[in-house]
Amino acid sequence: MTPQEIQQIFFVECEESLAVAEAGLAACQAGTQDDDTVNSVFRGVHSIKGGAGAFGYVALQAYTHTFETLLSDVREGAVALDETLCSLLLRALDTLSDHVNAARDGDNPPDDAALLAELTAAQAANRDGASAPAPAVAPAPQTAPPAATTQDDFDLDLDSLLDTLVGPAADPVPASDTPAREWHLHLRAHGEAMQNGAEPLALLRELAAMGARCVTCDLSQVPALDAFDPAQGYLGWTFALPASVAEADALDLFDFVREDWGLATGSDAGIPPLRLSAPAPAAAPSAHLTPPHGTGAPAAPTAPSAVQASADEAPAAPPPGPASSQPPAPPSPAAGQSIRIDLAKLDRLIDTVGELVIAQAMLAQRLAGDPGSKDELTMLEGLTREIQESAMAIRAQPISSVFSRVPRILRELAASTGKHVRLEIIGESAELDKTVLERLGEPLTHLIRNAVDHGIESAEERLAAGKPAEGTLTLSAEQRSGRILIRIGDDGKGIDRARVLQKAIEKGIVAADAQLSPEDIDSLIFAPGFSTAQAVTSVSGRGVGMDVVRQNVKELGGRITIESEAGKGTTFTLALPLTLAISDGMIVNVGDQTLVVPLTHVVESLRPPPGDVQGLGSSRQMLNVRGRFVPIVPVANHTGHGGVPKAASEGVLIIVDTQALGQAALLVDEISDQRQFVIKSLESNFRAVEGVAGATILGDGRVALILDVDGLVASALGQNSGANPVREAA
Repeated sequence: MTPQEIQQIFFVECEESLAVAEAGLAACQAGTQDDDTVNSVFRGVHSIKGGAGAFGYVALQAYTHTFETLLSDVREGAVALDETLCSLLLRALDTLSDHVNAARDGDNPPDDAALLAELTAAQAANRDGASAPAPAVAPAPQTAPPAATTQDDFDLDLDSLLDTLVGPAADPVPASDTPAREWHLHLRAHGEAMQNGAEPLALLRELAAMGARCVTCDLSQVPALDAFDPAQGYLGWTFALPASVAEADALDLFDFVREDWGLATGSDAGIPPLRLSAPAPAAAPSAHLTPPHGTGAPAAPTAPSAVQASADEAPAAPPPGPASSQPPAPPSPAAGQSIRIDLAKLDRLIDTVGELVIAQAMLAQRLAGDPGSKDELTMLEGLTREIQESAMAIRAQPISSVFSRVPRILRELAASTGKHVRLEIIGESAELDKTVLERLGEPLTHLIRNAVDHGIESAEERLAAGKPAEGTLTLSAEQRSGRILIRIGDDGKGIDRARVLQKAIEKGIVAADAQLSPEDIDSLIFAPGFSTAQAVTSVSGRGVGMDVVRQNVKELGGRITIESEAGKGTTFTLALPLTLAISDGMIVNVGDQTLVVPLTHVVESLRPPPGDVQGLGSSRQMLNVRGRFVPIVPVANHTGHGGVPKAASEGVLIIVDTQALGQAALLVDEISDQRQFVIKSLESNFRAVEGVAGATILGDGRVALILDVDGLVASALGQNSGANPVREAA
């Protein structure tokens, strides 16, 4: 694995650690301040610090050290975790996220001087009557992080580190020669440390950063080359640390790997003995694995500062051999195992599965008339669907990964607008395709900023209106068939339709004498360049946000609708496909064209008797479906079909469910098949077409258009959104 690949893994783990830490701090702010929650926050920050030191991101390491020091005091109970400190820690975590992004992108690190001063002051002010010590690692100057590390950099860094840390491989310095201002730390990495993926070099760097000086490097346990096992910890060290470094601070470096290291402190203690994690290779001579005479396990130190956990002080492992009674290590449980896969590899897998679906459809169509191959074709179709569903499940991710970014957005908005908003999240476990998730972040951010800046009133206005001073923003996700509905609602003042219409007339978006429905007025906020803000601010006012939202949702093959009530609030609903790759559809014929109706919209299909079809006005027909009338939409009128469309009583009516307009009946000539189809973007290969969501390749190699059911029905009924056209039959 190359250094660049290792760095990429580090940044992925940073994202995971940040998410865990943010969840923990949010829980602390909500009142859950138990040890497990606080420790999870500390572990997340500590993990980032260790990796930053290993890769040489000095600014990130320095900032994280100060952050971690305050968290360590919180964990030990030396600093009280109140609401003010929670808010400070959340802001510190936001800056830590900026540091990680800067290190990953090669940008200049953020200006953290003011926040570092706040963290240090909070530690000093909240300690039980004691002033906080200065951070062991001084904040680094705000310079650009190092460029991507190369193998040569690793070699040079290792050489310089060995020159500094691996001092004379000799006996320890006598206690009498040790300066009074220093204390000793003895350590050895056991074999488990290597097997668990630990990086001893990173911990040694951290010790060096604290001012540690290598007194002794024990090489006596290193075996001959033919018996050397790189998964074992043969080296041991004795470090001298200045008295200004507290023992607890140094030992905290090993807090989460304590069981995998042998540790002891005090001048009377020695380097912990060798402990092998598994029997060494049979070819290894026992003489090389047996410590020399006089170098066995040291006696327990009498100094009260000695740290020797029972697991670390186990006797040295016996030489391997037939008579060894050491039991093998138990296998790790299989549950919860996972593996990181490059997203590009998953994309190739999905593309290949899509081609497999097309090939299976072609084979099924070619052998449709062969009764002898029916069983084999059924088996192939079942296996193809299973492979497709498994591949899609790999890409499915919970929407909580997007919702988890919202608290930070609200904190930033609170700082810029002065409005404090309470967040409610519903259905965060709903899953959808990772591609959809990645492109959902930007529209969601715009909608949240719009809700806080335009929708939710100031505290004074809310109190005057009889509302709580704190606003409420609700995020919800609901899976409905093959779609996911995401709602962003606020309890603000709602859309001021009179003002929206006036602004639209001023900007020439609509005519001054235009007669628009409330739903049409609401949709004006999506017009390019439209904004009702009195002045341009850092949050809004340029008229680009909502236009971006509509465009992004449209590119995802979804729709956005608005529900607003004056004085009550506004809710935006995004209806998005669960996946952008493969779906199920109904293959229909309209004249000489073959089209696909996504099965997620289909309720039922029928051939109505003449008495169930009735006219409404001069150009619209309605279908009586068990006592309810739904509008009939002749698909031929909207596909460029040149012939005369069939009458409703002669064709097939497909009852579809739309997001904004309820049910409608699509009139087609016939239904030819129902099968999976691979979604191909029409806009990226041709151009956007109203009423068309994409294209696919049929079993006979022809290209068929995929209908955008919501857009087609809205266009046919001459509406953008609004009231349900379904009527009760008299």
